[in-house]
Amino acid sequence: MSIEEAEAFLIKKTLARCDGNARQAAEELGLSRSAYDRRLEKYGL
Repeated sequence: MSIEEAEAFLIKKTLARCDGNARQAAEELGLSRSAYDRRLEKYGL
């Protein structure tokens, strides 16, 4: 598993755990909302 695959997996799992709440998922991942949104776009999530 590559770093990118691991990051995408972690983002998906965190978003699911937060019941789709992007703000909460970004906070749990330690990302700003804009950084979180960039990663979603990068990984096509």
